[in-house]
Amino acid sequence: MAAGRRVVLVGSTASGKSLVALDLAERLGGEIVGADSRQIYRGLEIGTEAPTVQDCARVPHHFVSFLEPAHGYSAGRYGKEARASVLEIESRGRLPIVAGGSGLYVRALLQGLFHGPARDDAIRARLTERIREEGLESLRQELGRVDPEALEAILPGDPVRVIRALEVHELTGRPISALRRERAPEPFPALLFGLRWSRPALAERIASRLDRQLARGFLDEVRTLLEAGLPEDAPGPRTLGYRELIPHLHGEYSLEEARRRIALKTRQLAKRQETWFRLTPGVHWIDLQEEGDFARAAREIEDRLDRARERP
Repeated sequence: MAAGRRVVLVGSTASGKSLVALDLAERLGGEIVGADSRQIYRGLEIGTEAPTVQDCARVPHHFVSFLEPAHGYSAGRYGKEARASVLEIESRGRLPIVAGGSGLYVRALLQGLFHGPARDDAIRARLTERIREEGLESLRQELGRVDPEALEAILPGDPVRVIRALEVHELTGRPISALRRERAPEPFPALLFGLRWSRPALAERIASRLDRQLARGFLDEVRTLLEAGLPEDAPGPRTLGYRELIPHLHGEYSLEEARRRIALKTRQLAKRQETWFRLTPGVHWIDLQEEGDFARAAREIEDRLDRARERP
């Protein structure tokens, strides 16, 4: 299979990426490579809406439910390992279909990540204190003066990347954007597709999915996670949904309040994901209005893939 004929399917949470990827994989003899930073953990399958046993029996899946929830996993590591997985799938004559909503994972796969100077805790502490005293916008303005290109790529409300860009500039005397261009790995070509819903329709999908998850045993899954005695800073308990249900199980508020908080924060996450992928170049967007549109989306991707194969 020629490079650049592989598929990457993105979109916000609850947009139906998994359903379209399954349909497409069955049509074309494909295998699904997950790009979700939470579905990688074992024991979080219900709350992260990870592929089910039945899904995995229909189509081979990679990068799902393979890591203990106490262990960390970086986007840089994902990028390297997912590239290797995609190439291995292609070597067997199968179609790799990368599907997920973790924008940094997708970027790490397609573009690689910049490996700059090691973190400097003193600089980070000072910049973090400045955010508390002056506000994030003050640091964003400073970054705009020394590296406007880097600032343009950072979403509002993202202090982590602002701090990193200023940290690199202070350590090296050079813009992080320039260093990225010099040290960037070879790009990993793919055809990018995105699924998009109207905001009200997506909110309804988020609410109905949450009800389905609770009916499937989401609370019991959270109890099991608590009983494992994980450290407070373990990645698993910090996953959206789990971190709202844990206080409910401790008696801090009702299940209905937990449900309200999860739905709200999931809608906020969806908005951030939409913004991220809207700024990602090369995405062909497919607008959806109802469940029956998933098959149409898979056919549209198949048609575009066929046309790409016909090009020299």
